[in-house]
Amino acid sequence: MMSNRNFNGVQINQTATLVENAGAAIADCRNKAMIYDNDGNVILAADGTKPFVGIALIEAGFNDISGLESGKVSVGDEIEIQIKDIGYLLAGEEIVKGTEVTADKDGCAKTAVAGDYILGIALSTVSKEEYCRIQITKYQKN
Repeated sequence: MMSNRNFNGVQINQTATLVENAGAAIADCRNKAMIYDNDGNVILAADGTKPFVGIALIEAGFNDISGLESGKVSVGDEIEIQIKDIGYLLAGEEIVKGTEVTADKDGCAKTAVAGDYILGIALSTVSKEEYCRIQITKYQKN
């Protein structure tokens, strides 16, 4: 019998994820776009010039109750990454619903231009530093 169980605060992600090792130290990887480096490890995307692996989960990285170092990873640490379906990407600028989204210099969402790799389509309109809900659909924009 499983009485008196409390799962408040527990989040279960039902979508496909994978776990990869960090190829660089990242101050906060949570809800940021990730790409592979030349060694097959993941690093923060710095723009839309390379194919995306996916989005680091909000639970990824160091869990600091004070919040000062939450999401921090060191080289070799594991990062759980959402690779398909609907997820949340931190916005680096205003994003309009229906926009093709790529990454800015900090791994955050920005509006894609021709030639960019697309991480997904915005399903919400958000301001900078808000969480943009996106349908992950990876391809390169013509």
